[in-house]
Amino acid sequence: MRKLLQYHRPQSMYDSEVHHYISEVLSCGENFGDDPDRLWTGFKTKFHNWITESELNSAQGLDAFADRDMIVGVTQFIDDIYQTRENVKVLPNEYKYHQRLYGNKNTLQNYYELKPGDNLIISLPFPANGDIHPDTDKILNWCVERGVDVHVDACWWGCSRDLEFNFDHPAVKSIGFSLSKALGLGANRIGIRYCRNRWNGPISLHNDFNMCNQALVWLGTKFIDRFGSDFWWNKYGNTYYKICKEFDLTPTKAIHVAYDNNRICGVRPLLRKYYEG
Repeated sequence: MRKLLQYHRPQSMYDSEVHHYISEVLSCGENFGDDPDRLWTGFKTKFHNWITESELNSAQGLDAFADRDMIVGVTQFIDDIYQTRENVKVLPNEYKYHQRLYGNKNTLQNYYELKPGDNLIISLPFPANGDIHPDTDKILNWCVERGVDVHVDACWWGCSRDLEFNFDHPAVKSIGFSLSKALGLGANRIGIRYCRNRWNGPISLHNDFNMCNQALVWLGTKFIDRFGSDFWWNKYGNTYYKICKEFDLTPTKAIHVAYDNNRICGVRPLLRKYYEG
């Protein structure tokens, strides 16, 4: 059974319940495009409540980020930063997308290499440990002292537990949340970008001119209504800890990964095997 552990590319959670619901929603014949403004507004409200009403996590300080735009997942949030900001940097062991785009060209060895005018993208939770980066407070304080803007990739927030974080740190300028990993919508990506101050770019233009994908917004709304804030942990939490004990893994705060000794690994196949049979 250990062969089911994923070391190269851990997969986020997805299961038959989510799969069947996607099919059900897409075949229901509901007309969702008659009032796009109502669709946008409703989704933003429900999405914000979905974050703040979690019983397993505490996202504080989001009221400081009043400018909120729909995004096609956190990847679009990242793309927009690369297109509109200069000197974009990441830390070692970040989301592999950065490395696939630029190799190691913009990867720093340590946060104290950040300089005035840089823009740092940092994942929270961090993919290398399934938790908040251990140096987060030091990183944010370093950045605010040196005029470095920080952009938080929070795509793992909704599939994690026991997270408590105040996003209203003066260094943080934007945050990207998504339902991709949180509710199994990786192939139908939708989320919200929270900005402290609005800046011009593809995301802003898409939202200003009603160019957002209505089908994705509608699907995201349906999934929030159906599954709520803490779906994966409520469903698989007991199974996750059982697997970690049986296979001598160290749990993380993200439902789809654990530590095998000092190596992060994906547990989705094992979770589904034990839960679904």
